[in-house]
Order: sequence, then structure tokens, then C-alpha cells
Amino acid sequence: MYTIAAIWNWALSITFLILPRIDISYFSLAGDVPAPPTLLWFDCFMGLVFAFGIGFYIISLDTRENHGLVKIASFEKVWVFIIGLFYFLIGQASQLLLLIVTGDLIFGTLFIEDLVAIRKAK
Repeated sequence: MYTIAAIWNWALSITFLILPRIDISYFSLAGDVPAPPTLLWFDCFMGLVFAFGIGFYIISLDTRENHGLVKIASFEKVWVFIIGLFYFLIGQASQLLLLIVTGDLIFGTLFIEDLVAIRKAK
């Protein structure tokens, strides 16, 4: 599961780092808002998405040893969904973006379930 989450993050971050350079209109995922004048914050966020993928891969190597990272991973996945949902509700994110962040919610829920199982095993 954590390896799949790592691949998910890597695929999304690389895709979203490349697409705006091909055609800035891919920012229509953000809804009916103009493209940003700079990609600085977007690129920083995508770099962090990639870095979290590395964390998910590390967790996959030994879940019980890395349960502290599972806590951070759970928070990150649920937080990304909450932010995506919020921006969708105020009309600044598309349904496609909401679908993408729903994948994060699914992973976050599975991570929390795993965290509960790890705690019960102790």
C-alpha cells in the first residue's frame, strides 16, 4: 500500500511539474481562475509531494519501524483532501482535481487504519 502511495505521489508530482510547461491551460484544474504569474509555490508544493513519496517508500520497507512517519503521512493525505475539497466548494477547483485529492483521502484513511492496527499490536 505504501509503495503504491509512493508511486501515486511521484506520478502526480512529475506530471504536474511537466504539464504547465507544456501548456499553462492545464491550470484549469484550479477552476475558473487565471493561471498564476509564477510557478514558484506550485513547484515547491510538487517537490514536497515528491518528497512525501520518498517517505511512503521508506515506510513500505518496514511499517512497524516507521510508524512515526505513518502519522505524518496520514495527516498529509487527509490535509490535501480537505484543502482540495475546500477550494472545490468555493469554486476554485474542478471536479477532476476533487477526484485526484479523493485518492489522497483513500490513502489517508488506509494509513490511519494501519496506524490503529500498529498501535493495537504493541
